[in-house]
Amino acid sequence: MRPCPQSDFACWSKAPREAALMLKSPERLRGEPEGGLDEEAVVEPSLSSVSTCTSEMSTPRCRGRATKAASPGGSPNVQPKIGAWRRGAEIGKGSYGAVYRAQDVETGHIFAVKQAALEQGDSENNSEKLTVELDIFKSLRHPNIVSYLGHEIVDGNLCIFLEYVEGGSIANILRTFGALSGRPLQKATRGTLKGLNYLHSRKPPVVHRDVKGANLLVDSKFNVKVADFGCSKQTAATKSFTAIGSIPWMAPEVILQQEGYGRKADIWSLGCTVLEMATAATPWGHGLFDNVMCAIRHIGLTDATPPIPEDLPGPCHDLVAACVRREPEKRPSAAVALEMAFVAAGAQEA
Repeated sequence: MRPCPQSDFACWSKAPREAALMLKSPERLRGEPEGGLDEEAVVEPSLSSVSTCTSEMSTPRCRGRATKAASPGGSPNVQPKIGAWRRGAEIGKGSYGAVYRAQDVETGHIFAVKQAALEQGDSENNSEKLTVELDIFKSLRHPNIVSYLGHEIVDGNLCIFLEYVEGGSIANILRTFGALSGRPLQKATRGTLKGLNYLHSRKPPVVHRDVKGANLLVDSKFNVKVADFGCSKQTAATKSFTAIGSIPWMAPEVILQQEGYGRKADIWSLGCTVLEMATAATPWGHGLFDNVMCAIRHIGLTDATPPIPEDLPGPCHDLVAACVRREPEKRPSAAVALEMAFVAAGAQEA
């Protein structure tokens, strides 16, 4: 299986810190909230519980270890136990590592493995991000979230074993088949919202912070599963003060960082993702931005919202318009958006 091509929108991912610094002072960008907000109670995971593999990554086989994962109801939901495994071709890139197809050599079970070095240029910062992602993955169990199967450390690399979703990403489907419409668009939107509603209703809530087609996977029946929690944060306050995500999908408050941002930033990104799926283009359209700074200024410093195609069906138009309101408090929650006409219609199918 050949590696999936990079997203056409890869050049927009991870805005340079220098660009953000032109909009906000270094002190605010470092994440010190001003008065009026509760201090963020961020979950601080540790790698001390991560299993260690004695095999070498240069060999085709490694020993894996999987743990039991909790189902939504709290009862154990036994996932395939990963034994000795071998790595196949790269199938994508996550926020802080590459994703490969893999196989359990004892059972033949196919799964995905996200592999990232624990020691890079900024090793402490990188390790912290990886442990946050791992801790979030371990706590999640929902039909519209990619399932965690286990993890281990191999030769200084953290390997996170994940459910293999054979259909690939929405972004890749758009490149291959073109824009979505009708029931597929409706089903993909509903599945994404179900996943976000689950994340946002967790205690503490999980804010994904990088919702876009490249981070939505689909199975053979076109059921959507939210993936890649490398940019995510689990916090009681749900507010964040760092510019994370991919610029054309970013909410204005994410770029400006005036009052932090939380779950409603995911809703803006959801609206942008619906536009992406309906047009097979970036949310603001092709050719609007010449460079990263132009995009940051336009999204953050004007009153503009992503253009909604005139031929988009009325209920879909209404959903997108509600999600991309510039004032976060005027956007619906994921739970409310699930009740809107475009998503609610045919809800029994997914």
